[in-house]
Amino acid sequence: MNEGVTIGFAIIAVVFGGFGLLLFKEARTHRFWRQLVARDDREAIRGILDQEIDRWKTQRPPKDISAVVWAGVQGMDLLAAGAQYVRVSTSADPEFGVVDGTREQVASSLDTAYAVALRLIEMIFYDVPNFRPAHVRVDVYTTFRSEDGAAQARPILCIEADRADALSIDWSQPPRSLAAEFRTTANRAPNGEPRPIRLPADAVELDAEDSAATAD
Repeated sequence: MNEGVTIGFAIIAVVFGGFGLLLFKEARTHRFWRQLVARDDREAIRGILDQEIDRWKTQRPPKDISAVVWAGVQGMDLLAAGAQYVRVSTSADPEFGVVDGTREQVASSLDTAYAVALRLIEMIFYDVPNFRPAHVRVDVYTTFRSEDGAAQARPILCIEADRADALSIDWSQPPRSLAAEFRTTANRAPNGEPRPIRLPADAVELDAEDSAATAD
């Protein structure tokens, strides 16, 4: 009886010891990456972001997000990143649906752009492990056609968000209401369609390498 109890306690000790070791190793790994971020190790920061972006690009769309908006999320490109900031770009298309038996446009590309940009800002602020940037900027483009029919991608929305502002807002609000909480550049025509905009200068100072990479 005593021998069985001893063996049982030994097994429990081994199991708990194994869990403790795993937790210790995981905590040490998280601390290692956070230290690299704190030192503004650009290679490490991009590695963290690239890994998370790759996961988003293979993830099924959440139930509360339309396929058009999720396509904009998955189509993002990382332009620049440092310990305190992230800048990304993506594209947005109009959304169509069936209304009274007829297929109609239910959201302009600018409406989609707001939803995509705010979703990306929220994900970058809160879903990236071991990295908490203070500033996130999202530039959104859509396709315009010239008089000769040539397609050209032009920016229609830029949102620059600070973490301090993000912490105090209700993320369940509609995208355009959320955008009003941040620095937003957009130009909507009277018919609701977007007009091309001139992207603002970066609010966060970038180094020479990033400035070259993000040149419009």
